[in-house]
Amino acid sequence: MERTHKSLSVFDFLDYRDFIRQAWALMQAKSRRYSYRWFSRKAGLGSPSYLKLVMDGDRNLTDDTAGRFAHAFDLDEQESRYFVALVRMNQAGTTEERSKWFEQLSSVPRYRATRKLDRSQYDYFALWYCVPIRELVARGDFQEDPAWIGRQLRPPIPASNAKKALELLFELNLVERTADGRLQQSQPLLTTGPQLRALAARRFHQQMLHRAEEAMDNVPLDEREVGGVAVRLTNPQLQHLKKRLYELRQEVLQLDGTGEGPQAVYHFAFQLFPVTQWPETEGTQA
Repeated sequence: MERTHKSLSVFDFLDYRDFIRQAWALMQAKSRRYSYRWFSRKAGLGSPSYLKLVMDGDRNLTDDTAGRFAHAFDLDEQESRYFVALVRMNQAGTTEERSKWFEQLSSVPRYRATRKLDRSQYDYFALWYCVPIRELVARGDFQEDPAWIGRQLRPPIPASNAKKALELLFELNLVERTADGRLQQSQPLLTTGPQLRALAARRFHQQMLHRAEEAMDNVPLDEREVGGVAVRLTNPQLQHLKKRLYELRQEVLQLDGTGEGPQAVYHFAFQLFPVTQWPETEGTQA
């Protein structure tokens, strides 16, 4: 059977609804015989409106219906496996689940062959130690030795993990070798799409929050600062605080590498989140 959307690759998508919308649009542009009723029959669905409900975001897919959609769109075995994992990732309720399904879909051979850079950029943020190692590269006493690098991190990591992180930094052009053979940071543009950036960022912050929890027990008080307050805020006050935190973050970035004397790499984080609901009658307009 001729594939009805052969110019479209499911591996180019990280949102299964986007793929469905574009694949369906191509099919309808090719022939008027492709109707909701036709799709429903081919997919073995009970309702002709099911496809439209999914495209509009009013209905989710189960593992069973995801497989039926893959069949209706003439996806082969690898494409179907990718599509089902994509559905699971998009509909996952937690960062942990989304990360699990991204790692599965990015292991599909044809995805790895065409989108290897996406997985590498995800790993850069999702493996908590990659960002600190890139900062460590700029320190005066840096040694390009995985065992040494692993010992510098808190908590320490195996030399094999440090070696993998260095390879990743080279692959992404986040570090480069100077004329005298030393490593230095470079400033490339990471081009991961917004969905993958958001997933990787959530995973990174999740891991760093865990590191912060460990630091409460493992790092001496004079080397850390952890604090917080509970306050009642209106929405304008909330927006003001978010703006101030952004400005402070930019100020902290300006300090990077500018001081004299010994340096350690620190993770400087802020958390601002609600611990109660907004009043039902006022919402966030208070």
